[in-house]
Amino acid sequence: MKNRTVCLIFASFALTSCLAASNWPGWRGNGTGISQESNLPTEWSASNNVRWRVELPGPGNSSPIVWKDRVFVTQAVSSENRRTLMCFDRGTGKLLWQSGVTYTEREPTQRANPYCAATPVTDGERVIALFGSAGLYCYDLAGKELWHRDFGKMNHMFGNGSSPILHDDLCIFPFGPDEKARLIAVNKKTGETVWEVEPPKVDPGEQQMARGGPGSEGGPGGRGGGGGRGGGFGVGSGVAPQMFAQADANKDGKLSKEEFTALAETWFDKLDTGKAGKLTQEEFSQRFYDAVPRREDAGQGAGERPGRRQPSRTTAPAFFSAADADKDASLTRAELKATFIRWFAEWDSEKKNGIDEEKFREGLNAALPRPNFAGGGGPGGFGGGGGGPGGGATWSTPLVIKAGGREELIMNFPNRLAAYDPKTGKHLWVSKGLGGTIYTTPAWGEETLFAMTSGPGGGSAIAVKPGGNGDVTESQRLWRLERAKSGIGSGVIYQGHLYTISQDGIAVCTDLKSGTMVWEERLKGSGTRNGSWSSMLLADGKIYVPNQAGDVFILRASPKFELLGTNSTGEPTNASLAASDSELFMRTDKNLWCIAKAK
Repeated sequence: MKNRTVCLIFASFALTSCLAASNWPGWRGNGTGISQESNLPTEWSASNNVRWRVELPGPGNSSPIVWKDRVFVTQAVSSENRRTLMCFDRGTGKLLWQSGVTYTEREPTQRANPYCAATPVTDGERVIALFGSAGLYCYDLAGKELWHRDFGKMNHMFGNGSSPILHDDLCIFPFGPDEKARLIAVNKKTGETVWEVEPPKVDPGEQQMARGGPGSEGGPGGRGGGGGRGGGFGVGSGVAPQMFAQADANKDGKLSKEEFTALAETWFDKLDTGKAGKLTQEEFSQRFYDAVPRREDAGQGAGERPGRRQPSRTTAPAFFSAADADKDASLTRAELKATFIRWFAEWDSEKKNGIDEEKFREGLNAALPRPNFAGGGGPGGFGGGGGGPGGGATWSTPLVIKAGGREELIMNFPNRLAAYDPKTGKHLWVSKGLGGTIYTTPAWGEETLFAMTSGPGGGSAIAVKPGGNGDVTESQRLWRLERAKSGIGSGVIYQGHLYTISQDGIAVCTDLKSGTMVWEERLKGSGTRNGSWSSMLLADGKIYVPNQAGDVFILRASPKFELLGTNSTGEPTNASLAASDSELFMRTDKNLWCIAKAK
């Protein structure tokens, strides 16, 4: 009898593991980005180990989800003002149905974050998609609408992207970023509201007066950092035209390596007024526009006003952070010159010793850390519509964990990591120590939560042991980093280490117990867009993470850095991967891909 019981338990466990491996039902699968798959492909290209690919109506930042024989992805169809959910046959890639809603009212966003940035979620009976201001929609597996809810308009200049999750009979999602931001739970069968909570209050003294925006997490939603699609948005956009004109000595519309290197020398001569041979960040920022001509028009960099020669609040610190190679808080002539030489080599990918202004702008946006736009949402808010002082903004997605014998709903708010009872919305605990701009979903593993924020040159990060009550800042927090590499994509935890990817494409391994960095490596792919908005996927001791160019890096999840491979479809992406039954699903700007080993 005992042996029979053991066999039944083992069989039940095997079945549960099999089901867990076969489905990828929501954002990051189960929310952590960790898969039980052991036979995922490690080599592919646009023509090799591709089971199928299907063209999508346009770009998008949401990620695919998988349930048995179906693949789902949200998609904006801009030409028709449609926000839709698409369902594909996982075996062939055939489009089975596309359901959605027409929404013609204005909703702010940025070009790099198209509508429908939130990843859908399914339980095998229904699929739920959040279409921003157009509302929350629930469909059956045949594409028939079961219910929908209108929660009002979202209003943030960078759009939205937080994804809904399912837990028992609830669908839980953050509404925002917006001045009306809140965390909402509805009955997944009817759409009726079960509970709502507002973000935790933040002391006025904690408010960050910085500015910034997602590219998200991912951009937001699917998540994650260079200069956005086509380099249209980024720190570099505000200064690229005048920099290019300043460096283009022969006015031929092309920039050579020699011209760009000479610009570094010109800059340093103007910046180093005291001939000290090095500059502090304050000195660099104060004299920045003595070196680069400033446009006297409305097209300023973020946080700057036209017609005034004031210190740059975002552009100059971004340049300084990127060029300060040894991170000693000072900048030398050699560092600035070496940075310009390195940038040119990366941007001149075709080795023609000449780049035009568009490529220059794209490269500059990808190379410079993104600013930290706080919203106008007021204390504790997710953020408002146009930046300015306030509580910040979040594009994070909630996560349900089990800790201390109970379930906890974890949400990464501006300035706060908080936990709630997922059934009732009752507040359980909160930890301080974060900044105001949130892109990432907390990483969870080995009884540890990791949360981070972003900002110019880096953001703060904390590790917390869950299971506490009230303010656990002192009692449950394991460590805090004042300055961590800002990320849009979320990380993973594995065997005592935390792995993250920065928005400029630097992979970092951190000791989970102490917060000490073990290694960091810049991941360089096939083109200039080496930034990453995508979250990591962990399977079989390997980490899969795409960059914005569509290169997928495979790393050994190990305290010793090891790059196992780099594979590319040759199409840009801001989305994250899905894994199911030995197959990878990848959403790019042009196509949905199914990647698998040849049978």
